[in-house]
Amino acid sequence: MIDHDLIQKQLEEMLRLHKVPSVSVTIYNKGNYQHFSAGHKDMETSSSPDQDTLYAIGSCTKSFTAGAIGILCDQGLLDLDDPVQKYIPEFQMYNSYAGIHLTVRDMLCHRCGLPRHELAWYPWLDQFTESDIIRIFRYLEPNQPFRYKMQYQNLMYALAGFVISRVSGMPWADFIEKYLIAPLDFGQAAYDADDLLSSANHAKGYRLKKTSGRNEEVAYATLGAMNAAGSMGLGSRQLAMWNVLLMHEGNMDGRQIISQKMVREMTSPQMLVSDPVAAPLDGSLSMQSYGLGLFVENYRGHTVIQHSGHIDGFIADQCFVPSEDFACTVLTNSESPYGARAIRFCLLDAMLGLEAKPWIKDLADFYHRTIKSWESAEETVSDPAYPCPVSLEKICGQYENPGYGPITVTAKDDLLSVKLGTLTLKGRHCRGQYFIFTEDHVLTGERLEGQIDLNIAGDVIGIGIKLDSASEKPVYFKNTVHVP
Repeated sequence: MIDHDLIQKQLEEMLRLHKVPSVSVTIYNKGNYQHFSAGHKDMETSSSPDQDTLYAIGSCTKSFTAGAIGILCDQGLLDLDDPVQKYIPEFQMYNSYAGIHLTVRDMLCHRCGLPRHELAWYPWLDQFTESDIIRIFRYLEPNQPFRYKMQYQNLMYALAGFVISRVSGMPWADFIEKYLIAPLDFGQAAYDADDLLSSANHAKGYRLKKTSGRNEEVAYATLGAMNAAGSMGLGSRQLAMWNVLLMHEGNMDGRQIISQKMVREMTSPQMLVSDPVAAPLDGSLSMQSYGLGLFVENYRGHTVIQHSGHIDGFIADQCFVPSEDFACTVLTNSESPYGARAIRFCLLDAMLGLEAKPWIKDLADFYHRTIKSWESAEETVSDPAYPCPVSLEKICGQYENPGYGPITVTAKDDLLSVKLGTLTLKGRHCRGQYFIFTEDHVLTGERLEGQIDLNIAGDVIGIGIKLDSASEKPVYFKNTVHVP
């Protein structure tokens, strides 16, 4: 039984403790849909969201991309175990064996051997084309053997979008619209920033600023060639309907949109997830795995299928429990990482008849502790016993990596500034030739170890920066032009 007053109270508590402007929730329970909302989709006008208000859903897009692949398999146009090179012959990887043998299934369950490599593409979204993304794969180094470990990977889902386009002969967004959105009678869906802006009923995205302690509006992210990895915008009702379609094995009101076989592939464990769970979830979450575009896990004794999405200004959460014919969608217009997830856990506890846990407070407290640990870690002090072997001015210049592109290094007030596309890394000297770099947007809270590379004459010929925490090896940028 759904306690409407309790759910509304929990939404208000989440907005307050997690500093989120608004939330839109749609619950499906044994044939019935119900909507709940709180807060403001637009802080300037104080307007409230409804079930059709479009929010950017980030990586919840991945299940649509996997579903589109499933439809192409149903049509006999491809197979999950086909090599990607069959459809994109120019595709190569740093590991030539992986490049030759990478299959469609490998792409969709994150087992290609690459870490995230987020800064290889995010800073260049306004420039990258399909050919640019395909090109950089051959220069991105793996940190794990091929098919050895599940490592979440946005670039692979962009590649899946290219496969969809090559096989179907139409752009990824057009294919999703024709074979998934239109047959489900969703109404308007957004496929990138322009679509969200053109909607008469959209939420604005916000980011909590550390300096002011307030949410400030951020521009929608235009993913362009990366769109299949996370560019969609939907209302909570639409995403809930999608959850129900998957929960009912591709059938909606007697119409088989995706075959039962392909939905079972999507919702069955393909790769074990070995990453540790957040401390507050220890003992409640276990047996985590990844299917195709969806996580499959055990939540307090129940099999739950879910995915979350994070994109500039928004956090989304989708979830369904097939054994209970229950699904829920939680959409928020802030980058607070645990607010939407806390509501999902509260709803699961209520619908599964479990003893309620204070997820909203516990996850808020955990995040605040995490922020404090980041702030204390940022206080890196240079060790005077080990001075930098060259002046910061001699480090300034232009450098390049074939996978990550060019960077420009400048110095001011004892800090190095590394310009990488639209992003800026700040570097503080640590000891000797070593620096600690930070980046406040994509890699928030991470301390990136860096090292300048000198020749025998004392010239700086390169810089190595660990731009991915999952990889021990730094990304090496070769000096191309010195800037005095």
